[in-house]
Amino acid sequence: MTIRFCLSRVQGRGAGLGNELIPWARSFLAAQMLGAQCLSPAFGMNTRRYWRHFGTPRYDFVVNRAIEKLLPVVRYTEADFLRHGGGDFVNAFAPFAEEHKLHNRGPYVLITDGMWGGFRHIAKARDFVYSTLYQSRFAAKNLLAVQRRLDPTKITVGMHVRLGDFGAVPTELSAYQGKFNLALPLQWYRNIATSLVRELGDRVQFLIVSDGTGEQLAPLLQGLSAVTTSDLPDSDCSDLLALADTDLLVCSVSSFSATAAYLSKAPYLWFEPNLQKHPQGFYSIWGHEPEQIKKTSPTQQALREAGERLLQGRGMAVDMLGNLPKHLTSDLIANKERLLQQRDLIQYGVTSICPEQQAISTT
Repeated sequence: MTIRFCLSRVQGRGAGLGNELIPWARSFLAAQMLGAQCLSPAFGMNTRRYWRHFGTPRYDFVVNRAIEKLLPVVRYTEADFLRHGGGDFVNAFAPFAEEHKLHNRGPYVLITDGMWGGFRHIAKARDFVYSTLYQSRFAAKNLLAVQRRLDPTKITVGMHVRLGDFGAVPTELSAYQGKFNLALPLQWYRNIATSLVRELGDRVQFLIVSDGTGEQLAPLLQGLSAVTTSDLPDSDCSDLLALADTDLLVCSVSSFSATAAYLSKAPYLWFEPNLQKHPQGFYSIWGHEPEQIKKTSPTQQALREAGERLLQGRGMAVDMLGNLPKHLTSDLIANKERLLQQRDLIQYGVTSICPEQQAISTT
């Protein structure tokens, strides 16, 4: 049996969970295509102690480095990805694998690292990421606790409020454009909550995931029907999945929020001052860096395909005042009604007989 490994190489002691999941997912997809074993990132030295969540040994960084020393190394970089068309990882990796004869070679380890390619190129790994997080040591127990605190009949709005490790809130909104890992104004979240409560009343509840203290979050939580996860230990993975399971996600400008949006199929709101404004009348998170300005970049392709049409996807820009996109709340109500257990046939629910069906059944 040929020994083949695929490994997402950790930089330094390791980064946050959202940062590590992208190259890990890329490594997983490569392993499926090559019939190789996908190794977990080396979490043993990560200060966030992810080894406890994923059951990896504390000495994994030694093992991974040893594999790199003992086996021939094949590196897969962003340049290789772009050289073969970029876009979807599976499509871009296939010609690389053929070029390097990876299906027929002897022992080797394929190494990749970095967040390049974003969530778009690992779309086919979504189920892997979700299942890996869910099967982590603490996730299922914490998620059950969160679900017991929420009313399943209400619209749940998940808010990721990143405060503790992002430093002070910038004084000028212009400082946010194109920048990640900046704390957003708490008033923005509050304004969104106020707008939602004004339109939805007691139909809405809030799930607040934050690294902020109770004192820091008090202005946001005051008067809201809100549930927090701050008392749940080891909640990194469960927080991601809980946010992904909400009916509407309000994102921070972070890879953690972006990962929750990637795992979710629900609409999400993004801080408008952070976005790029394009003269064609569209917003984007990316598209301003040198590589992204090229005509072949995904953002430029999306702009050309959009033309002059009015488009609204899952991700929506919301300004500092919390002005909500038109039809958002009515869509939330309709979606929630559709998903209620009492409307679901397999959960002992009922569904209406359409007039057309009634006419057919009586003829």
